Amino acid sequence: MARIYEYQGKEILRNKGILVPKGSLVTNPEEAKKAAAEVGKPVVLKAQVWATGRFKSGGIKFVDNPDEAEKTARELIGSIVKGLVVDRILVEEQLAIDKEYYVGIIVNDSVKVKGPTLIFSTEGGVGVEEVAARNPERVVTMDINYVQGLGSAEVEQFVGSLPFDYVLSRELAQELAGIIGNLYQAFVECDARAAEINPLVLTRGKHFYAADCRFTIDDNSVFRHPEFGILLPRDMTREPTELEKIAWQIEEEDYRGTGYF
Repeated sequence: MARIYEYQGKEILRNKGILVPKGSLVTNPEEAKKAAAEVGKPVVLKAQVWATGRFKSGGIKFVDNPDEAEKTARELIGSIVKGLVVDRILVEEQLAIDKEYYVGIIVNDSVKVKGPTLIFSTEGGVGVEEVAARNPERVVTMDINYVQGLGSAEVEQFVGSLPFDYVLSRELAQELAGIIGNLYQAFVECDARAAEINPLVLTRGKHFYAADCRFTIDDNSVFRHPEFGILLPRDMTREPTELEKIAWQIEEEDYRGTGYF
């Protein structure tokens, strides 16, 4: 599976009407300072690398003002996070978080399913597998018929079954249902193997935001999505080397000769 960066995933979500934090992608300290000034409030700097666990590895930093953003960006750019060189940073507003959740759609390859599965956890910010093992009652799943798709009635029924520790208002239930429906649309249109929002946060202002996201694209569908700039359709945590690019070009040319492309 080929990965795309967080900032690319958030652009997908934004285009689907899902709220994401205000911010922009930068490649140097001066741009970071300008981006923080445009946000006009405390920001978070997030290293754009294909890795999970960035916070514990020093790839996510919280700052209060543009000057701190510039200083921190100077430290982040060029640094190594989980073995990966940081050459770009996402500068975003800090959200006033009330609660964190997880929502994702993942291709389930099990013999019984062989299709997409919708997953929601009332505990976000950590791996859903960890939550399922520790507190399985907090995770709800629903298999999706890929031919029929995911209808609004099914989504509303799913939202109504979620084990929240409080009663969702009608407005929030509708907002959450819209997010799930739009995430599924993005999943289909991007030929994704996985489309995850973790955490999906509920702010103190009572709106859901995608604070972080992860998309992986089916290897065989990469050619349909030049907008992602994927150089090699493989599950890699780094950019491909020149030799790998050459090897893939040869492999692709051989494959095209079979008539399948």
